[in-house]
Amino acid sequence: MFKKVIVGISALVLILFVVAAFQPSSYTVERAASIKAPPEKIIPLISDFRQWPQWSPWKNIEAGRMEVLSQTATRIKVKLDFPGEQAKPSLMEFWVEPQADGAAVRWSMSGETDFTGKIMNMIISMDRALGPAFESGLAKMKVAAEK
Repeated sequence: MFKKVIVGISALVLILFVVAAFQPSSYTVERAASIKAPPEKIIPLISDFRQWPQWSPWKNIEAGRMEVLSQTATRIKVKLDFPGEQAKPSLMEFWVEPQADGAAVRWSMSGETDFTGKIMNMIISMDRALGPAFESGLAKMKVAAEK
């Protein structure tokens, strides 16, 4: 009986590992919002990290080190380095496209996942885990920009 239980558990673990191995090795999360403010008012909220506490969903969390990699009139790329030896950096991109009544803001984050991340992705996808935070951040950004 005990041997059958061990064999059964071992088989389930093996199946979990095989399924995890076929999970994507990268992720992308993206959300967008319309903001009734000109891009010139929105861009500094993103490119100046001192302004992030006004809108960032993670303002009270030490997420790591951020660095603006590039910036144009409509696009900002930010590298996010997480703490820890095994952590891989993520790339956040913001697009601020002018519209007749303000701007469309799109926020994405992408990165690579290790095997542990693939297993976690089977439980809750990065989109389901981070998407609500992006939506919250964009809603707060809208409030800050429309003041």
